[in-house]
Amino acid sequence: MRKPKQHQPSVVPIRVLISAASSITRAGLERLLEKQPSVHLVGAINSADGLPSAIAENDPDVLLLHLQAQLLETNWEELISLAVPIVLLADQADLVSVTAAIASGVQAILLGDATGAELAAAAHSAAAGLLTLSADLADLVRQSLLAHPRDEAEDSVGGSAPIADASPEHLTLREREVLEMLMEGLSNKELAAHLNISAHTVKFHISSILGKLGASTRTEAAAIGLRRGLITI
Repeated sequence: MRKPKQHQPSVVPIRVLISAASSITRAGLERLLEKQPSVHLVGAINSADGLPSAIAENDPDVLLLHLQAQLLETNWEELISLAVPIVLLADQADLVSVTAAIASGVQAILLGDATGAELAAAAHSAAAGLLTLSADLADLVRQSLLAHPRDEAEDSVGGSAPIADASPEHLTLREREVLEMLMEGLSNKELAAHLNISAHTVKFHISSILGKLGASTRTEAAAIGLRRGLITI
């Protein structure tokens, strides 16, 4: 006698609230999430100012927050105080601002375009208390973490030297490689091909270099690097 099939329990849809200033972005995110059976879209608003009332009214499990501005300009303390896990979707970001967001309590960060499946997966991970990063961003953070032990090892050889150099020109090995190539005038695609990384990751490195050197353009960064001996000809 055949045993009846045991059905796997269905995933309970997670309640997601969208906040995006752009009506086009907001509509696009709604379309993506509406196609995900594991997600129940409870609302979409155009301003973070309306989040307290929207959260009270819709009781979401996760907030999907799209930001166009620089992440460092965001009041993370105020957003985290809303006590709803945040999935951050950003057009661009650098390592400093991303680190600040993660340190403040953001549960997931996706950069660039994300699929509906990726958004749904990030929402469920955030609700479970897991930290989620898009592939390009994870690669950038990983490289930064790997660079610190090298820096500490180099500093320890000098005995009295500090463990970490807090000067603005303290570039990682990868950032120095990128800076060298900026001197050659290579495009982002050419940089990505030479270093075997994605164009998104190249953008992150360049943004980090500009911030550390206090430069506003790639040309200025190359000039500063040459003047300070960070680039060899």
